[in-house]
Amino acid sequence: MSTKTASSHTVNHILEVHNYNSSVNSYYGILAPIQLTLEYCRGLSSEDFSNILMVSPTETYCTTMEIDETFEAFNARTPHQHDYFELLIVLEGEVIQKIEDKEYIYRAGTCCLINRNIIHAEKFIGEAKLLFIGLSIDFIRELLHANENTYFKSEPVLSENTIFQFFRANIEHKVSKTYFDFFPTLKNHTSIHELHRISDLLLNTMLMPKLGVSYMIKGLICELFQYLETNFYVTSVNLTSNTDFLLFSRISHLLEDTNGRMSRTQLESTLHYSGNYLNTIVKNHTGMCLFDYGMTFCLKKAASLLVSTDDSIAAIAGTLGFTNRTHFYKLFTKKYEMSPKDYRKQHQIH
Repeated sequence: MSTKTASSHTVNHILEVHNYNSSVNSYYGILAPIQLTLEYCRGLSSEDFSNILMVSPTETYCTTMEIDETFEAFNARTPHQHDYFELLIVLEGEVIQKIEDKEYIYRAGTCCLINRNIIHAEKFIGEAKLLFIGLSIDFIRELLHANENTYFKSEPVLSENTIFQFFRANIEHKVSKTYFDFFPTLKNHTSIHELHRISDLLLNTMLMPKLGVSYMIKGLICELFQYLETNFYVTSVNLTSNTDFLLFSRISHLLEDTNGRMSRTQLESTLHYSGNYLNTIVKNHTGMCLFDYGMTFCLKKAASLLVSTDDSIAAIAGTLGFTNRTHFYKLFTKKYEMSPKDYRKQHQIH
């Protein structure tokens, strides 16, 4: 049940929305340690519909909207910020995430973690399924405290997890205007499946609580964050960054993982942008074309192999995709101002 006053809107003791009629921005307060919101939009035609399911330890709320004026108002709702951390998981389709004055497209298998002082709003642009995980400060503190008394010496420490470091930094210094972007690594072909699996477990656990459910929820959240840290490119984005910084970061991660040998066509397919646009982004950030920027990663790997292995220079060139050894020598010498042979002599530790 929803209740309203002149300045606030409470949704079933799950969230309290302040200034919900404001044309500037509203403020969400969480009323439980954790809450999940599953939103599904079948499309934007008049024959489609949208479902919202909200689950928390206190109550559950569910509603269905036709694609009419009410949905249009919801989809164009005022940007908001909140007193909790929020992880957006795109399970199906794609959605626009507007963060402050910048817009980004998030597609299935990607995630975004918003801290407590960033103004943002999501907008459906077609069929999509989204899961929002709201985590209170007290919930995060409980996890960090519980991890101080682990049973296993080999158990990873939460404070070493990049995501929990993000939480701690924002709890201690709320002024930070930073959020985390999660994009599946090149080797991660099952991100959508795994995110569905963990999301379903979380929802089912909270919808049908049983003995030990609180521990199970905490364990699943830890599993989720460990999965994100080890199988996704995690990019910390500061709102002072250029609008295209996030895309440039994704390009850089992919080129680094392929030693600069990911083709323009492959980048287009993975990132869903034209090669010309990707080339422009790289040019703006580095002054180099996409191919030359990729070659910096290739030559960096060559330098590493020269120092860390005893492989022949010809073998290293071949491993990195060079069919012409003379061309490899020329590029390497231009970058490092010495030949591969001299570089190995100067840097290899015997």
